[in-house]
Amino acid sequence: MKKGFWVSLTAAASIWAAGRVHATDIVIYRIGDGSTALVNTGNPVFVDDYSYNATLHTASLVGSVPMPTTASGANKQLIASGVATSEGMLTVSPDGQSIVVTGYARDLGGSGSLSSTAGATVNRTVGIVATATGAVNTSTALTDFADGNNPRSAAYDGTNVWVAGGAGGVRATTVGATTSTQLSTTVTNIRQVNLFASQLYVSDSSGSAVRLGTVGSGTPTTSGQTITNLPGFPTSGSPYQFFFADLSPNVAGVDTLYVADDTTSGLPGGITKFSLDAGSWVNKGTFGTAADAYRGLTGIANGDGSVTLFSTRKGGSAAAGGGELVSLDDSSGYDAFPGAAPTINLLATAANQEAFRGVGVISASIPVPEPASCLLAGFGLIGLAAFARRHSPA
Repeated sequence: MKKGFWVSLTAAASIWAAGRVHATDIVIYRIGDGSTALVNTGNPVFVDDYSYNATLHTASLVGSVPMPTTASGANKQLIASGVATSEGMLTVSPDGQSIVVTGYARDLGGSGSLSSTAGATVNRTVGIVATATGAVNTSTALTDFADGNNPRSAAYDGTNVWVAGGAGGVRATTVGATTSTQLSTTVTNIRQVNLFASQLYVSDSSGSAVRLGTVGSGTPTTSGQTITNLPGFPTSGSPYQFFFADLSPNVAGVDTLYVADDTTSGLPGGITKFSLDAGSWVNKGTFGTAADAYRGLTGIANGDGSVTLFSTRKGGSAAAGGGELVSLDDSSGYDAFPGAAPTINLLATAANQEAFRGVGVISASIPVPEPASCLLAGFGLIGLAAFARRHSPA
């Protein structure tokens, strides 16, 4: 995403400024603008961008991209329920070129809970933010996605879009479409959908067959797929976002898994690490505690066997909102857990009447254009300095 800092609201009408490149950018799905209480009838959505300093274990807010709250041309509205902690599980495309979010195509100020609306009346929106330019595409507004329930996440590979929510199961579509294809009936109440190593995965907390599983083989787009729980993975618990890494040269494909879970049933609440041993995913231990309600999770494999994890926790479900962005380093490598629990670093705290939901990472290799070449037409970027102050940890 952007690799710089805001200079002024007019000169920096983009979240990319020239000249500075950070090693890592963390992007967060934020609900609420801090000026009004969070409500189930809808609040504005932002993608906040933090630069991360791995040496100091700190993060600085350097920009925010607002999702549209009114329809304009092909782009639809993208707002979200301010009190639904299962919404907002942001993803990043495998090539790092797109940030993907979900919401509802309704103007702010509507009546009645968003999640109970019919998809045909209030379309469920997929938003794609281009990390190289900041352009926002919300033209994908679906009539059959999470009908009567929460839209929770979407994944994008540059061609196809996969969506998942509280009803209708995991579905496939394309940018700009109005309908989608249900891929599987194995589990229909889904939380996170994401792509790792060219395989489509989902998490859920519904029923007893699956908690984190593969959807068919590879990246399917047709119906009739089976969702299969990962071998050895628990069939109870409350998993949300997850992150796979390939740490061992002796194991083909991804071999290490981290899962954010907000309950003590099945998985212990926190971030649990698994290793793939002889074809089965084995629990290696948990970071954090259930009381902190970890839900958002992403990470970086550093190339030396260590992993840096970023997580959102304590995301509020009331009018005041809440949430923290934290990081931790797991240096134990494949098939091991640290002898001493790693330090959990507080990077940012949500302001009053705002809430943190999902989290992703943007690679520093993404081009950094000059501000004049990447202006975001139609975005009123208000009060960025106040955002930076409010979101910095005490």
